[in-house]
Amino acid sequence: MSDARDGEDARAADPPDLPSELTARYVAGLRLFDEGDYHEAHEELEELWSGEVGARRHLLQALIQLAVALHHWQRGNFAGALSLCERAREHLAALAQETCFVSPRALDAAVATVAREVAAQRATGTARFDATLAPRFEPLRERIAAERARRGLPRAG
Repeated sequence: MSDARDGEDARAADPPDLPSELTARYVAGLRLFDEGDYHEAHEELEELWSGEVGARRHLLQALIQLAVALHHWQRGNFAGALSLCERAREHLAALAQETCFVSPRALDAAVATVAREVAAQRATGTARFDATLAPRFEPLRERIAAERARRGLPRAG
C-alpha cells in the first residue's frame, strides 16, 4: 500500500519534457479511474489537462468529463451524467487518431454505452450504478509502465 506522497514523489521525479501520456500524474488518474474513485481521477487529470493543447487537451478533457459523468451517475444525477457524456463525446469526435495511447473511437463507444444506460435508468426512474460499464485502463497503464521502464523512469501509480 502506498500513500499520497509516493505519487507526489514520482511526479516530482518525472523530467519536465516528458510527454503527458507517460507522466506519473496520467498514470495516477487512470489508476483512480480503475479504482472507481471518479472524483479524484477527475482532480488528478485536471491538473495535467490545464497545461495541454490540441489533441492531448481534447483527450484529457474527455476523460475528465467521463469521470465526472460517472461520479454523477453514482449519485443518481442523471441529467449531469448525460450532459457530461455528451460533452466527452464531442471532445472525442475532435480526435482523428490514438492520443495518449487511447483510441478515441473505442472510448467513444464506452461513453455511448454509459450514456445509453443512464438514459434508460432516467426513463424508468431507477438509479443503479453499474461499474462494469465504465472503461478500464489497466492494459493502458501496463503499456505506459513498459515505456517508462524502457526510458529508465521509475514505475508510476
